[in-house]
Amino acid sequence: MNTVIQANLERCLRSPYLRRDERKRQEIGAELAAAQDLYNQAKTSFEAEDTTTGMKQAWGAMFRAARALVYAAGYDFDGLRCMEVVLEAHYLGKGLEAADFDAFRAAQKLHGAPEEALARASAFIEKVKQVLQTTQTA
Repeated sequence: MNTVIQANLERCLRSPYLRRDERKRQEIGAELAAAQDLYNQAKTSFEAEDTTTGMKQAWGAMFRAARALVYAAGYDFDGLRCMEVVLEAHYLGKGLEAADFDAFRAAQKLHGAPEEALARASAFIEKVKQVLQTTQTA
């Protein structure tokens, strides 16, 4: 892990926004199920031409998938920045790439076409599942 990412992780751990919590690993499956459920809800919302709700649900699906990774690393958090720091520290170059972080940030803006939002969320959820499968068998 590079020194900047390590320093950011240590800074978050000293803050009230990130803490070690091994018990959170028990919630990985629930987070992935919630991510899939939100993705399905987004599809339904887009089909009903409720774009605003669909965008929020697509972003929520990505958030829940990302939270599963944070939990897998043995942390709990209260802020998006510290969530991203954990993802960078534990998964950048180990299943997640810079483009995945860009997609995650883009989804937060709640802009774009419904097809883009669904594609982005689906790809991210699948990537998270692959990362979890790889890290759990390693």
